[in-house]
Amino acid sequence: MGEKEELRQEQPSKMSYEQLENVAHQLSEQVKQLYMSLQKSNLENTFQRLNYLFKVVENGHMFKQDFLEKCIAEIEELMTVPEEVEEDNKEEETPDIKTEE
Repeated sequence: MGEKEELRQEQPSKMSYEQLENVAHQLSEQVKQLYMSLQKSNLENTFQRLNYLFKVVENGHMFKQDFLEKCIAEIEELMTVPEEVEEDNKEEETPDIKTEE
């Protein structure tokens, strides 16, 4: 009988609907925070890459012409403001996080 009681204690009790709802909300908030952190890191990485690309162009005499042209093209691409409608971009950038209420 002692073994059965130990097995029952090891198994987690079932969570109520409200507890599951709270966990889902906490996870949703955590996902939002992590997503924002990822976006911030991506932006920092883009600026760092842009700095390196400018350094390559400044020291262009040290690199092959085709590599230099690729770097210049990438700088132009990064510096060009997209002409698309902002609403389309917002839908793609924001993950759909839905919690059941």
